[in-house]
Amino acid sequence: MDEEDRRIETHPDLVDPNWQKHAELDAWLGAKKELKKKRRKERKAASGGGYSAPGTSRWPGVAAIVALIVLVVAAITVNAVQERGVNETPWFPLDESQITRLVTDA
Repeated sequence: MDEEDRRIETHPDLVDPNWQKHAELDAWLGAKKELKKKRRKERKAASGGGYSAPGTSRWPGVAAIVALIVLVVAAITVNAVQERGVNETPWFPLDESQITRLVTDA
């Protein structure tokens, strides 16, 4: 075992200071990457999966969508039931008989 230890210590790659710097940098980056992975897993587990914070619910969003659909259906129904629309009365009468009728009715 003594001979193996001496061979490792005198290996040219291990003696080269630049190689040691690169090896240390690679080890540090690998440890940093693993730490990020670990933190990401912990954060995901703590958040409860799909929700961003504990106690949040998707019911307010569902209720808002349902309310929007109800309002659109109500607007369509009122428009269908209404006899005469606002846009059916001309803002600018086309001839003098309509002008006199508007003036005398007022």
